Amino acid sequence: MMNIKEMLYSRNLKATPQRLAILNEIIRAGHIDLDTIYKNISKSFPSMSLATVYKNIHTLKEHGIIKELAISGAKNKYEIAEQKPHHHLICKVCGDVIDIEVDTSFLNQQLKELKDFEVSNCDIYCYGVCSKCRNKSDS
Repeated sequence: MMNIKEMLYSRNLKATPQRLAILNEIIRAGHIDLDTIYKNISKSFPSMSLATVYKNIHTLKEHGIIKELAISGAKNKYEIAEQKPHHHLICKVCGDVIDIEVDTSFLNQQLKELKDFEVSNCDIYCYGVCSKCRNKSDS
């Protein structure tokens, strides 16, 4: 279990109730869009504005605590910026995002050899239909 307060303090950010609530929502969901974060948090913080959530998301992203997933054809989602590299499977039907670990060292090596290009990070998005949605259409 990650310590959210230490994560914030290590990047010289205050552990405000709003930031803690936003990070708890992201951790709970795994991958979540800004509107859903706002909707879920506004139950506990009715006076918090969408602008406050947006501003905090921006700050958390800027400080490397969260990562934004630019999903084609859908709202961008956020996840905790993990140490362990991973990629994403995205269902085109329900929008679920599933983390997968894929060894991309072969790709990095090929790019280095063919294009003299050294990769610092690699984000792969694979789009398709998850088993849950595929099973619904089979019924």
